[in-house]
Amino acid sequence: MENYQKKIIRSVFTVKHKFFITPHYIRVVFDINNEQLDLLANVKPGSNNKIYIPPKGMNVIYFTNKESSAVKELLPVMRTYTTRNIDLDKRELSIDFVVHGDNGPASAWAQKAEAGDILGIAMKDSVRDLVPPADEYLLIGDATALPVIGSILEQLPKDSVVKAVLEVYGKKDKIDFVSQANVIVEWVYNKHPENGSELAKWIKKIPLPDKTTKRFAFIAAEYNTVKALRSYFKEEKDWDRSEYNASAYWKAGKTENESNTERREEKLD
Repeated sequence: MENYQKKIIRSVFTVKHKFFITPHYIRVVFDINNEQLDLLANVKPGSNNKIYIPPKGMNVIYFTNKESSAVKELLPVMRTYTTRNIDLDKRELSIDFVVHGDNGPASAWAQKAEAGDILGIAMKDSVRDLVPPADEYLLIGDATALPVIGSILEQLPKDSVVKAVLEVYGKKDKIDFVSQANVIVEWVYNKHPENGSELAKWIKKIPLPDKTTKRFAFIAAEYNTVKALRSYFKEEKDWDRSEYNASAYWKAGKTENESNTERREEKLD
């Protein structure tokens, strides 16, 4: 692989169209202009990004305080999301949003978004694989993790064996993933994820990939669920730290800013 200097990509994208994938998922598709085409050349779908949501009625994005003397109320709200798809041929970038009413600024924005609306997006370019090579994969995630897990499945080679345990609101939110790998998905239904998840209990009921094989678990969910699963794999099942990656995507009852502050103060690993 040719070495290159990793850079921050930051640009204002324009909504092309949107559609509901399921009752609780909206895919927003953005146009990619000529300048953005070059910026996105080394960005892999499934990577994290920062979205910048403009205040209501504004048609400009200030990424930092230095860009404007605007008062705080005119600055965008920032949230972390997943770059679900990048199609350079069609010049389209897609981000999936979980629909949960107006409880969060990103969900509210996605539900009201129309063609021509703008959104600031920042990300790092990267050609690194989302998961390391393995013979068997275990993918565990709640509703917020479906975009990255969908990207992982699309990128795995055909000889991979994958077990996915995914929690969504209900049966109508099941997604038909595209993958060359040999994939089995078990769906867990939870209409009130803010009250707790069943993922940790569910995982303890199923057999895990044997330690004699090259295995890897990818975990992405609510903070307390991730904490419980980290403890399970590390302490109860004695998995090596290189055999799993666990990330808390949100924390019940907390905004992203509050959750980030707490995670900096309390390292899970």
